[in-house]
Parts: sequence; C-alpha cells; structure tokens
Amino acid sequence: MKTLYSATQKDLLKGLILSVALISITISSRAQVCSSPTTTIYSLSNAGGIYPVTVSNASVGSIVNSTSYGTSTSANSIGYNTNNGLFYYFQVALSGTKEFVSYDPTTNIYTTLAPSSISATVNRGCVNFDGTGYYCLDVNGNLYYYNISSNTWTFICSTFKDQNNNNVTATFSSEGSGDMAVDGLGNLWIVCSNGSNWGLYKLSAPLPTTSTSSITLKELVAPTTATPTGTAGFVGIAFSSTGNIYMATGTDLYVLQPDYTLTHSGTFSQTGICGDLTSCSYPASVLPVSFENFTLKLQENNSVSVAWEVAQQTNNSGYYVERSADGTNWNKLSFIPAGNGNSQLTVNYNYTDFSPNSGNNYYRICEVDLDGKQSYSDIKTVSVANNNSNMLKVWPNPAKDLIQVQNNNASYTVARIYNQSGAMVSENKLIAGINTLNVSSLSFGAYIISVKSANGESFIQKFIKE
Repeated sequence: MKTLYSATQKDLLKGLILSVALISITISSRAQVCSSPTTTIYSLSNAGGIYPVTVSNASVGSIVNSTSYGTSTSANSIGYNTNNGLFYYFQVALSGTKEFVSYDPTTNIYTTLAPSSISATVNRGCVNFDGTGYYCLDVNGNLYYYNISSNTWTFICSTFKDQNNNNVTATFSSEGSGDMAVDGLGNLWIVCSNGSNWGLYKLSAPLPTTSTSSITLKELVAPTTATPTGTAGFVGIAFSSTGNIYMATGTDLYVLQPDYTLTHSGTFSQTGICGDLTSCSYPASVLPVSFENFTLKLQENNSVSVAWEVAQQTNNSGYYVERSADGTNWNKLSFIPAGNGNSQLTVNYNYTDFSPNSGNNYYRICEVDLDGKQSYSDIKTVSVANNNSNMLKVWPNPAKDLIQVQNNNASYTVARIYNQSGAMVSENKLIAGINTLNVSSLSFGAYIISVKSANGESFIQKFIKE
C-alpha cells in the first residue's frame, strides 16, 4: 500500500527528519568530546587550541577547535561544563588585555563573555562541578567567580591561609603558575607552581559565590616541594573519571599518587600544545585517603597501640591493620570499618595489638574503598622485648563461633573471658597445645581473654565477637 502525502505534509516531514538529524549530529559531536573520560583529558595551548590527551602516555589527538577564534599567545585557565557542553577559558589571559570566551565543540561557535575586573594575569581556572559557575585565581592571589547564567563576575577573596595559619596569598603570588579543578563533591583543588617548586591546596565545599574576608585552605603538598625537573613548573591539573589527578608542565604529563608523589605518564607527542588542562570528569573519589599522624605506642603490658588519622575520607569501606615480622610478609590483624564513608574532616582510628611478636614488629594500614581499591600508609616499627605472646596466641580476630588458643606454656591453666563491663562471661581450662573455645553464645562486641599462670604471670588479648 502506498501512502500519499500532501505538499504541506512533505515539508513538515522533511523538517522533522532534518531536526532529528541535527539532534543526532549534536549528540554525536558532544559525545565525541567526552567519550572517554577514563582515558582522555584536554589540553589548552597558549595559541587557543584544544587537544585531547591520552593519560596513559601523553599522546595528543586531533585539535577540537580546528577553526580558531583568533590569534592568541596567552590562552589559559580552561574549564569544561558538563551541563551545557561548553569550554570556558581566557582567550587572552595577560594582564590588562583579558578576553573571556566560551566555545561550543558541537557548533564550533565561540562566544565572547562579560569582561572581568581582573587586572592581573590569570593562569588558574575551572568550571565548578554542577556547571553553574567558573572560578579563577590571578597571579596576585585574587579569587574570582563567574556566574554562567547571569554572565556576571564577583570578586571573592584575596586573603588565604592554611590550616597552620600560614600566609598562602604570598605563596600564590610567588608561585603564580599552576591550575585548579573541582571534584564531584564540590571541593576546589589548587596547584601553585614556579619553575623550581610546587604545592597543592584544597578548599572544601561549599565554595563561596559572594565576597568573603578570608579563606582557609588545607595544605596537601608543601609549596617548597621541588618540581620534577627543577626547571619546569606545572601549568595544568585535571581529573579522570576514576579519580586520578593528572598534572602537566608545558612538555610532560604526570599522575599524582595517593601519597602525593608524582609518576611520569609521558612527554606530549606534539610540542606547544599544553598551557593548561581540563577534563569532562568530576569524580567523587579523588586520592581516596590521606593518612596523617600514624603512630605506634608500646604499652606496659607489651601490647602495641596503633593510632592513625585520616583526612579526605571518600567512599571508604574501612581499614585493615597489618603486621609483619620482616617488613615484607604481612598478616591482617583486624578490620576497622570506616566511621564515615565520606568525610572531609579528620577522622581518628585506633587499634590495640595485644599479642605482638618479640623483637621488631612492622605495622601498616591498608585502606579499602567500597569498590575494592586499596591504598597503604607508611610503615612504622616498634620493638618488643621478651613478649609472653610467644607462649600463647589467640585467633581468629574477629571471631564468629570459635576461637583458638595456642598454649605453649604448661603453667597457663585457665582462660577467662570478660565483657566490656568487666564481668566474666566464660571460664575455660587450658591444656598445652591448641585449645578450642566456644564463643557462639556471646553477643556482638569486644571482649578480653585473660590467662594466668600459677605464679601470677598474666596475658590478656582483646578480640571482637562478630
């Protein structure tokens, strides 16, 4: 059966087909820009070109904006808005001659935006995580906010200090290069750099959108840290969708590790393409954990108190306390659940090892994310002399139904179990060798097993009943 259309219907049908085709082209073009957020970030050259960069080897792809906006030698401070698909950056970022623009990779259209009142050069800028605004920091340490919907600028602050009350504004001025990026929780990460040194700071969410007298930042990397070559400073920072931080000099790409050390990803396969970085990613989990104040303390009863603090706790499942007799082969002693899976505050944890080995004991903390990714603290060591744990060991910990007590001292004849209130809940006779104690009737919680010899020598160990 052949369907007949009037001339008007044919025109409407052609228009509908054209509209669908344009929508398809638009979606396809935009998808091409952000099609590989795990493997690709974007570089802005000082000439204003936008290039995809493969993070694993710094391979540079074809230019995104093949039709240029105009001549520039100082384009900088690029950010990508995932809401509207636009890049925002200074086509001219130099003092006194700035020009702020947006670029639509779908239509290849540039738009000149409202001029700012910024007088100094701008090297650091980014779009915020919800796409409502753009932040930038000039070389004099002045922070500005651009409201995307209203096309207006606001001066935020020029007085910055860190958690130790050090003057960070002076650091931003002396290390005027660098970049900034916002993560998926709304935190602002700021890199400052010159040829020989660099530092990293974080401003926790919510970010200010109106003027404020002062801002306190958290110093993550001291600004006295040497740059990789000692002669080339960082010009860009960008996140991948998996939470990796990538940092670039004008010639090389690096990845920042959870312990804030740098690993070289590669030298850019094209020269002159990197004056700044951005990406399509605003990950919630960035450098999953930062261990602070990890300490060991030997107690009078030869137990070892293990304590640590965690800053920037994001999507954490918890922590394994691990011990080694040689610093190479590790055993998991206990799992401590994360007190708060997501926290920008410092969280304190502790664990007591009631049965360390005689001699050197090595400890480390293994952090586990909800997705199974792991990261480790530094290794700490404590020496224990003549520990009676050689005579008696208790496992597993935590325990479900049974615990095993290995008694290598015939003088240990009785094991008593106490709850957290100090009440004895179980008494068991011990024989030499391995003893099996039934704890299935105990409620969930922490308990102490106490063993005494005929001459009064005692041994205690804490265990958790699951």
